[in-house]
Parts: sequence; C-alpha cells; structure tokens
Amino acid sequence: MKKLLLILFVVLLSESSYSQVCCGGGVYDVAVLSLNKRALFNVGYKFDNYMGVWDSDNQWRKTSQTTYQMTPTFSGAYRFNKQWQAGVLVPFVINKNDLPGLPVNGSGIGDVVLSGRYEIFHEYTLYKEKDKIKTDKKTPYLAVTFGMTFPTGKSDENANSEIDITGKGFYTTSLGLSFIKTILKDKIQIGSDLSWQHSFDKTYEKYYSESIPSYVRNQGERYNYSVTANYLINFYNSVSLSLGGYYQNSYSINGTSIDNTNENALSIITSYTWYPKTYVRISPLIKWNIPTTGYGKNAIGSTLFGINLVYYLENLEDL
Repeated sequence: MKKLLLILFVVLLSESSYSQVCCGGGVYDVAVLSLNKRALFNVGYKFDNYMGVWDSDNQWRKTSQTTYQMTPTFSGAYRFNKQWQAGVLVPFVINKNDLPGLPVNGSGIGDVVLSGRYEIFHEYTLYKEKDKIKTDKKTPYLAVTFGMTFPTGKSDENANSEIDITGKGFYTTSLGLSFIKTILKDKIQIGSDLSWQHSFDKTYEKYYSESIPSYVRNQGERYNYSVTANYLINFYNSVSLSLGGYYQNSYSINGTSIDNTNENALSIITSYTWYPKTYVRISPLIKWNIPTTGYGKNAIGSTLFGINLVYYLENLEDL
C-alpha cells in the first residue's frame, strides 16, 4: 500500500466562461481552447500533500509520515479549425517524504500526455433564418475527447526506490465526452466530463531495477467522471466547483485478475480564475479528497494546491 503514495496523478483543471474561455473543459483536460483562441501556453505548479490511504475494505488509514509531491507542469494547445484542437502536457515530478529506510527525495520527468478533441457542437453559434441572423441559444457544447499517456516517467520497474517513482509505467489511451450548457448567459454554466482509460499490457523483467522472472501486468480499465459548475463574477473574474472521481477495475497478472484490487476515489475541486487581459489567465485551485471511510478504496487521499498561468494567442480568423 505504501507504494500507492508515490504514483503520479495528472490532474488539470480547465475553467470555461462564455465571455472568455467558453466551449467546454473539465478536471481531466490537458488544455481547452475557445473559438476565439488559436493557441495557448501554460505553466503550472501543484503541491500535493498526502493524508492517508483507503485500504481494500474501504477503511480510511491516516498516515503519520510526511509525504508530498511537487509537480511543475508545462503544457500547450493548438486549434486547427472549428472542430479540431490538440494539446500536450509535460510534468516534472518532485517527491519528498520521511518514510524510514527510504531516501528523503526523488525527482524526474513524469508521464507525457497528448490530448485532442473533436467539437461536435458549440454554444451560441449564429445561423440564418428568413434573411435574419439569429443566435442558437439551445444547443449545448459537446465534444469527443481522446488522448494518450506515454510512460516517460520512472515506474516501479526502473526506479531505484519508491521515492523515485514519477510515472505509472503503462501506455494508456483515453476516450470520452465533454458537455457544457449555459444556464444563465454570461453567469452560470454546468458541465460534465466522462472518459474511459485503457492501459496496455506491460511485461516486467525488473522490479526496482533488480532482475526478476518476467510476467505481464495490466492495471485495469479506468473510468473518470466530473460535474462542474462555473460562475462568471464579471468579465475579469470567475469561480468554479467540481465534483469528480474515478473507478478502476482490478489489475491482472499474466491474464489473471487479482481479487479485491479495484480502486475508486472521490474528490472536490474549487478554483478561482482572474483574467487581467483577454490573453492571460491566472487560476489557483484546491483539490481535496474526503478523508473518511467509504469514500475510496485502494487509493490515496490528499489535499492539492495548484496554480496555472496561461498565455493565449488570439484567433483572428473567422471560424
């Protein structure tokens, strides 16, 4: 169970507002661009303080040791046209702890994530009816999301110890849907993100850099979900609240499922966004797991503080 404390979690929070950064976004997105943005560059930082773990009986176990992870992140996104956009995330992971018998710190590049989305519908699009230009106020934003995670970080296969782990070690694909609907124009939006993550089999020939008899492991299918409410205070400020979580099937070894190894956890994310310029966004956030029995299984619980600084390139073309 101790090993779970050092697995990399990539959590990106994307806010959206009709005036500034509309058109979808949720807690599992790498980067999202509205129609009036051509590209973005983001520098982020996360401080994740681990409070404990849920065991296989859903019981909460608080840890007495100090264990935390700091993750500077660099990401970007580019819009190709009205429907297609893509993004990339590169994290650098720094682990710290006071666990007996382990080094005090470890660091390295994390798992690189490529993402994309195909936007089926946009909110407030214009259409022509009887020679008059009208605004579609009924159609929500809807997009198909997809991505791939590359095991560029150190996993329990090639790390020297648990403190050196900066990635999961699996190639992972994702497929999902992103939905958002404005309830009150220029004020309130409700959104939801659903995704399925599939990890490919991995053959282990080493464990913590030591040679072992080879075996094949699969970490199980994972299903993510989130519901987000965005409130635009004014043209320069907005706040959001998200409830999200995941469920992951039991992992398998050599094709045999290991009983009672499935995972799940629930989290709450709140964030504030300030737009000092139309092309600059500053977003601090807090992510919190509920440290109570019954709110997770075989998973870690933590409090995460983060901040993102985003610079946009405006889109002057008519999409």
